[in-house]
Amino acid sequence: MKRSVLLLTLLLATLACASCTKPDYKKAVTDFITANSQIRDFEVREVADSKSSAWKAVIVYTKQGAAKVPVLFLVSTDGRSIVANAMVFVDNKPVFERQLQAELGKADFTPSDLDRIVINPSGKTVVYMFTDPDCPYCIKAREKLKTYSGEYRVILKHFPLEQIHPGATKKAIAEQAEWLKKTGKAMTKDSDALTLAQRIVEEDMAEARRANIEGVPTYIMGDGTLKQGLF
Repeated sequence: MKRSVLLLTLLLATLACASCTKPDYKKAVTDFITANSQIRDFEVREVADSKSSAWKAVIVYTKQGAAKVPVLFLVSTDGRSIVANAMVFVDNKPVFERQLQAELGKADFTPSDLDRIVINPSGKTVVYMFTDPDCPYCIKAREKLKTYSGEYRVILKHFPLEQIHPGATKKAIAEQAEWLKKTGKAMTKDSDALTLAQRIVEEDMAEARRANIEGVPTYIMGDGTLKQGLF
């Protein structure tokens, strides 16, 4: 009788411990991805608290070409519910607001700095910004940079996307030529500035293609690390 009571006590204790075990959120998301998608090249990077005690945020990075792209999974704290690549709202507010940035890898990038437009020359960290004069996102970033005085020394590189913004190349050349004249370069006539500006724009476009840049604005750090959304 005593032995039966002891065994029953041990069984109940074991069950109690099992019920109190913290869910393995990383494993839950890994199993979910494996069972419900074709994605195999991924890394479950982090489990983070959300603004709701009922949910955990699990951050996964998937490989897409040379880039690693973040995907957010929200897992209920009991581990039974998973919301993939979508948001949960509590009281009409998102439970997770941190901005997740793609990791774009590094580019094969040997830039030319000569006679380029420079924003915030006193910045200590060099970043190259590939831009299109007709790209609305570039225009928005350039507007922010008008009053920028932070850590980055921003060197503008031209990558006009002529196929979707006809005439953008001519605008890029004109902007570069105007900057050359304003900065006191030894230009005897406007045609000299335009000739140099055209060469600069062509060099920038060739650099963008070698770096496999497909969209703008794209930022490249001095060591070749690709970034988006800096400004």
